[in-house]
Amino acid sequence: MVRVMKEKKVLLPALLAVVALGWIVGWATSSGKSELALVAFALTAIFINFYFSYLEKKGFILEDERTLRINEIASRRTLQITSIGLAVAMLLLSGKTSDPKMEGAFLTAGLVLAVMLTLHLLFRHYYSRVM
Repeated sequence: MVRVMKEKKVLLPALLAVVALGWIVGWATSSGKSELALVAFALTAIFINFYFSYLEKKGFILEDERTLRINEIASRRTLQITSIGLAVAMLLLSGKTSDPKMEGAFLTAGLVLAVMLTLHLLFRHYYSRVM
């Protein structure tokens, strides 16, 4: 129990960095300083990468077979739900393509669905050859 609490406390700096990033991106975007938002995003990504490398050197196990499998299942379900949601959106919007406002949404949903499914097929092909 104590070890679990210690492991969770170790992740606090990374969580605070992400919260600070959200605040900075929100402020920078509303102020019209989108370049600052990109710089903040890059610096936060670098900080988190270095911090997790430091934790691994200290002996903390951030990822094991179980967490990898959980992430695989979660990613698969996310892909399935997103593709079904986009397909339903395409069906609902297909009857309203005569409205110029809805035509853009229809094309966007179709493009996102096509890109997502193409990437999925490319990754399946790649990993079937590699593994």
